[in-house]
Amino acid sequence: MPARGSRPPRRSRPRAASKTCTAAATTPSSTSRTWRSTGWPARKGIAMINLDDVQDGIRELERTASLGLAGAMIAEYPAEDRRYDQTEYEPFWAAAAALDMPLSLHTATRRQGKIRGAGPGTLRDASSRATKAFYPALSMCDLIFSGVFERHPRLTLAIVEFELSWAPNVVISMDYTYRERHGEAIYRFKDGMLPSDFFRRNVVLSFQEDAIGIRLRDVIGVDKMMWGSDYPHSESTFPQSQKILAEILAGVPQDEQAKIAGGNTARVYNFDVASLTGRCRGEGSWRLNSTA
Repeated sequence: MPARGSRPPRRSRPRAASKTCTAAATTPSSTSRTWRSTGWPARKGIAMINLDDVQDGIRELERTASLGLAGAMIAEYPAEDRRYDQTEYEPFWAAAAALDMPLSLHTATRRQGKIRGAGPGTLRDASSRATKAFYPALSMCDLIFSGVFERHPRLTLAIVEFELSWAPNVVISMDYTYRERHGEAIYRFKDGMLPSDFFRRNVVLSFQEDAIGIRLRDVIGVDKMMWGSDYPHSESTFPQSQKILAEILAGVPQDEQAKIAGGNTARVYNFDVASLTGRCRGEGSWRLNSTA
């Protein structure tokens, strides 16, 4: 996932420049077709979509889907004057669902600017890094509380590289808010569904080293958890991935390990598991995984 290129610019930068940058960075990822045809069936590309102009975003989503990319990345939080619960984004959610393109909120993709609230004397932002799950959690809640997943039940949202253990409290808080704060949770779901039901059906989480999250898997849901090494970035688990996985998955049943270490990723992005199993035999039990 080419997250750096997808970080939206400050609003003062021309919209056309951002659109051009994301399209230029996305197109080479379409070589995923070449990977699959030349012995790399375990690689798929993810598009980067800028949503400053929603109709432009839809056209780019359709273009990249036609190139064979497996999903699309949008900013973890939109422009500082927008939220993902606003109706202007509805055509984009509909298009992603119709194309079966999972959407990703990837770390380090929120817009720089007012939302950070940093003054000139602020130290390099360790506090933002330590609390970085706030922004995708807010965006996820906006999508759920505004009924996006009720209207588009096939739409999948992947929250990428924010680890796992933040999720249980947010999910519990969503349900409490929906039940007890009707003046805030204005949109009411059909059939008695709760926000947690949409989390379980439509959301997946990727992580690298969250041992606490693994212990909370009965709350989060084993089917929601996708491990990734983040190779080749500096925070990658490489070259200790096998060791780290063995440590954090110790005591986890083998069928759950298989889902967490690769099976869930294969399901979300439609990998040919039979082909991958054959190619990876003898190379370690966790060779099928996301390197997001």
